[in-house]
Amino acid sequence: MNDSENPKKDRAVDDDDAAVDAGPAAGAGPLVTAAQIALTEERGHMFGPLDLDLESGGVTRLLAPASVPRTALLLALSGRRHLSAGTLMIMGHTNDPRATFKDSAVCCLDEIDGIDPAVMVRSIVTEYLRWNSPFFKWVPKADDAALRALCSGTFGDVPVPRLGDIVENLPVIQQLLLKISLANIGRPPLLVVGRLDDVTSDDDQSQVLPAWWSWARGSRSSSAVPTAPRPIGTSKWST
Repeated sequence: MNDSENPKKDRAVDDDDAAVDAGPAAGAGPLVTAAQIALTEERGHMFGPLDLDLESGGVTRLLAPASVPRTALLLALSGRRHLSAGTLMIMGHTNDPRATFKDSAVCCLDEIDGIDPAVMVRSIVTEYLRWNSPFFKWVPKADDAALRALCSGTFGDVPVPRLGDIVENLPVIQQLLLKISLANIGRPPLLVVGRLDDVTSDDDQSQVLPAWWSWARGSRSSSAVPTAPRPIGTSKWST
């Protein structure tokens, strides 16, 4: 579901809506420190005033209802939106979206990484590998070894798709983890992830957390901020 196509959920994200659910062991020092940040644009109030404190390292889940304002918040946390008010320090840079943009990646948002549903896994993996290689380096079509190297750190125990699979035919959890793997190619210090709302089945939900913890164990120098409407890992997303 595209957040921007759901007007009933276009309400602002405030302190009462957003919560932080820390993942495994955080690293030293803050990743994000936000004080009274807010965003207002022509179509109205998006979010805030909002305070956030996220530790660096591992995975920190940001709990907020699915909405256009939540998408705006994710884009601000990844340096892709300017704020209207407040102080936002990310990785030591204060109110500096350009610096955040260089050291971060954002995925699982249709506005950022929508994939043609009819494309093959081999094609999209090859395309991303070429985008993230020096312009003078020839990158051949992705093979099984390249696919395993790309996905091994993010899929956990979830089966890796095959090169010949069509993206739209993949289970939702594989589509989501593939997008995360593609965004993580450059090993950015900050990885912002949206739309975990799409993982609705109990079986898929039970695999999300182990996959995230696997990512965290293999990415000690990186931090991930996925979003969900409610805590992950309980039946029907209930608390």
